[in-house]
Amino acid sequence: AYRKLMVDSQVRACVNSRKAGVLSLNWEITGAGTGTNQCNCSDKKKLTSAVRLVKALYADLDIDAINHAILNAPFFGFQPIEVIWDRVGSYILPVELVPKNPEWFLFDKEGNLRLSTLGNALQGELLPERKFLTPTYNDINNKSYNPYGDRILSSCFWPATFKKSGFKWWVTFAEKYGMPYIVGKLPRSVMDSDREQMKNQLEAMVMDAVAVISDDAQLEFIEPGNRGTSADLYEKLIIACDEAISKAILGQTLTTDYGTGNGSYALGKVHALVRDDIIQADKRIVERTHNQLIRWIWEINFSGGEIPKFTMFARDEVNKELAERDEILVKQGIKFSKSYYIEHYGLNESDFEVGA
Repeated sequence: AYRKLMVDSQVRACVNSRKAGVLSLNWEITGAGTGTNQCNCSDKKKLTSAVRLVKALYADLDIDAINHAILNAPFFGFQPIEVIWDRVGSYILPVELVPKNPEWFLFDKEGNLRLSTLGNALQGELLPERKFLTPTYNDINNKSYNPYGDRILSSCFWPATFKKSGFKWWVTFAEKYGMPYIVGKLPRSVMDSDREQMKNQLEAMVMDAVAVISDDAQLEFIEPGNRGTSADLYEKLIIACDEAISKAILGQTLTTDYGTGNGSYALGKVHALVRDDIIQADKRIVERTHNQLIRWIWEINFSGGEIPKFTMFARDEVNKELAERDEILVKQGIKFSKSYYIEHYGLNESDFEVGA
């Protein structure tokens, strides 16, 4: 039922807008291989090699597609993602991440994910460890209460349903009162076949809203007092439903409203802050999911050491912070390599030279 709501133009626009806020962020693997680590690896070279392995793995994965799937969690409550493991050289690594339909799965009393099968639809079959990532919206730290998460689309169900009915009756109203009725009059003595023939001829002229009556009969049309006011009722209903959908998904309405001119600069800033808060919350879901996968990779292939982390950020903001920090470090005598600037500032190698 929730998946069918995506057919609604307002629901789809708001979902795409909310996802785009996170998908537009940059990402990187950080937090390991620098500083002093208590590592059970034989030496620091192995730790550095392990970090490079994770970075190389993420360079090969379709991170945008994976993040797009993870961001389904706020709308459906949770999003199972199957991890396909395989041997790559001397390591066991995820070679593919495949999102699955949430309705195929259920949770037991301990909050463990189970697969609903034909032979065991109610209890489900317990799944192997490290097989499924399950990003969850809200309640992720309280699985004993609601492991299925909070589904935003549940708040959109009735607005989308009423909106669909509003369009239906608005179209009916337009068909009924948006074109003139044509009434053909014939004497009572004519045959029914003649009446049918005349009706067909009139329908061929205007396709609808025709009638054939006797020439001494009367036909009365009862119309609403103000057609424009009546038509506005349908439009207001649809606008109200769209605004309810926008509030449920985006937390505000200014970015998807009808341009009624009721907004202000101050209100726009408030709505922008609300949207930014939602983006930050969704970003944390994506980061938690990736960091869970990285922990699994580390547990299977390595022991000890600082586990690298997946982080997301807005490039312009980080550039400013890095530039200020790096300026201080350069003044203290530190020299950064060309690869450092390429990785942390998004520069192309042919665009700059590192000075003495």
